[in-house]
Amino acid sequence: MLTNQEIVLEQEILGGIFNNSTLFFRAKEKIKSCMFRIDSHKKIYKGILRMMDEGKSIDTINFLENYKNITKEMGGVSYITEVSTCSISEENFNTKLELLVENYKRSEILKLSKKLCTNISTSDMVEAVENTLASVYKSSLTREVDIISPYENYLDWLYNDTSEIGFKSGLNKLDKLLCNFQRGRLITIFSRSGVGKTTMSLQIALNMAMNGQKIVYCSGEMSNTEVFNKMASSYCYIKYSDISNKVFADEEKKDKVNYLITKLLNNEFYVTNETNIDVLIDEIKLYKLEHGLDVVFVDYINKYVSGAKGSSLTEKLGEVSSKLKTLAMQENICIVLLAQANRGVDRNVSDNLCEKISESDIQDSARIEQDSDQVIALYRNKKLENLAYRDEMSRNGKINYNSRSADENPNCINAIILKNRHGGKGMVGLVWYGEYSRIENMF
Repeated sequence: MLTNQEIVLEQEILGGIFNNSTLFFRAKEKIKSCMFRIDSHKKIYKGILRMMDEGKSIDTINFLENYKNITKEMGGVSYITEVSTCSISEENFNTKLELLVENYKRSEILKLSKKLCTNISTSDMVEAVENTLASVYKSSLTREVDIISPYENYLDWLYNDTSEIGFKSGLNKLDKLLCNFQRGRLITIFSRSGVGKTTMSLQIALNMAMNGQKIVYCSGEMSNTEVFNKMASSYCYIKYSDISNKVFADEEKKDKVNYLITKLLNNEFYVTNETNIDVLIDEIKLYKLEHGLDVVFVDYINKYVSGAKGSSLTEKLGEVSSKLKTLAMQENICIVLLAQANRGVDRNVSDNLCEKISESDIQDSARIEQDSDQVIALYRNKKLENLAYRDEMSRNGKINYNSRSADENPNCINAIILKNRHGGKGMVGLVWYGEYSRIENMF
């Protein structure tokens, strides 16, 4: 016999999904339909699962329309409507899911204890215990144990000559060192503030989006308009300061921006400003379900500690990077994470660029480096932005506009691959056009 609290718990979980469909992804990770002990609730949850698999949006009206012929089996229109109005906060949703799992485990064990009290044989007892344990263990799994599929998928990949090997960033030498931006990987790009990590990530995102990839850009610092302005500045060769102030040399430039934005829209390039990591992950999963997804950019990690567990910033950053790595693997997408370098980099006077900065210079968290498949440091000599300093360096013969070193070339930014689980390390020289928020290949 279920208590009133247990009934309300099931109603609140279903109502939460009806009122906020992104909560479905949290539910899918933790619970199964068999965990609902009221039959109508099981059927409602199965119905939600089916609609999400079909890419249909979840709300009360759509649900009732979709199942209008079998609503009686789910308790009737009035009951489904009542369930859909049960409110629950996002903060409490995970707790409610955990309670449902615990209730299910307890129920299974109680069934077993009653069965063992009856007059059954020893072999039947052993079988009952094994079946119950299997049921309890499975309740903690988000998917069945599948031995065959990984082997089939690998052999399919091996013999399929048309299958993709990652996504090209448009920065050729970087792509060669990384073997492209591949699914399942967490790639961290970090630098000191103002060096150009956002410019770098937006340039790569722009190149990929224009190549037809499905991109989600997570910006914790810039509005959608600022993101589009930076991309338009790069693509159209309009100074970022001009485009931010809506200063266009002619209508042709404005038309070119219009073309870019239309192209991004048609390719479903998506910008989100959500900074709660759990909500963001739900949003990413929803986008993937509805549109497909290739690469996610997260700019930058310190802005996403809201909702992360931990008593210190270091612990919270580690929690975020761990969740992003798990997301990349589970959803089979590539995630590019931006991070800050610590101040010690500014004090390093080594002439060797590879010694100026290391993976241990990622600010506040060693976990970011540990979770990342590949780590790229960006370096640019910001002193050369000072024209007086640049002129002095030029008079002393220390400026070389053909150099691939950012210490000698004001128009150069260096990408240094410090960690690479899937290839070699090295340094790449790229052309830096700061006023256009643009980075391109150096030939």
